[in-house]
Amino acid sequence: MKKKGAKIAKPIVEKTIKVPMPDDDFFDEFENLYNEVSKLQELMQNKEVVSLRIVTTPEKIVIREAQRSFSYLQLYQYNVDAIIVNKIFPQASMEGYFSKWKKMQREALQLIQESFKGMPIFQQELQNGELRGYEMLKGVGEKMFENIEADQVLFEERIFEVIKTQEGYTLSINMPFVDKKELSLSQKGDELTLAIKNEKRSFALPKKLLSKEIKGAQYKDEHLEIYF
Repeated sequence: MKKKGAKIAKPIVEKTIKVPMPDDDFFDEFENLYNEVSKLQELMQNKEVVSLRIVTTPEKIVIREAQRSFSYLQLYQYNVDAIIVNKIFPQASMEGYFSKWKKMQREALQLIQESFKGMPIFQQELQNGELRGYEMLKGVGEKMFENIEADQVLFEERIFEVIKTQEGYTLSINMPFVDKKELSLSQKGDELTLAIKNEKRSFALPKKLLSKEIKGAQYKDEHLEIYF
């Protein structure tokens, strides 16, 4: 529509206020970009070939950020297949001045294990230099994924599930680490809009739920359950 509108307005606008209007090539390029981004999104959501890995450190504030990132990625249906814990202090260094860090690190690692239970978790000790450069990254990667095919999808969890119940249908969405006070939900026709704090996503309802309206919703057991 904008392409047609620009074509009609082009001679009038350019003649009246001397401002150049975009031509067909501009709209064609924009359309090509839009198509490429759509293809990229489709690829990123293909859980058979693409997965994301969250890197965190054994510090509670950073772990909370990792949990929040995980929730946002679930919201957009991206598959997270592993957690990498970086900068772990070696036990030999936990003496003297750093002795208090031993308990803090142990508790942080336990929190990571409990938060991402069932998912592969890889640990990487703090290096004696910055992690940069091909050779260093290659060495660290070979050690971390020693018995693992690192280029494979290591874990896949169903994010959306439609469950038939006696009362109707339940759309269950896996969304751990979310404060239910930050959740908002709305429906417009067959489009569902779900937001976590400042992140919002709208998507079409699954076929089974088309033309059905939301009866209620609740957040329990790290799942958002929407009733139709």
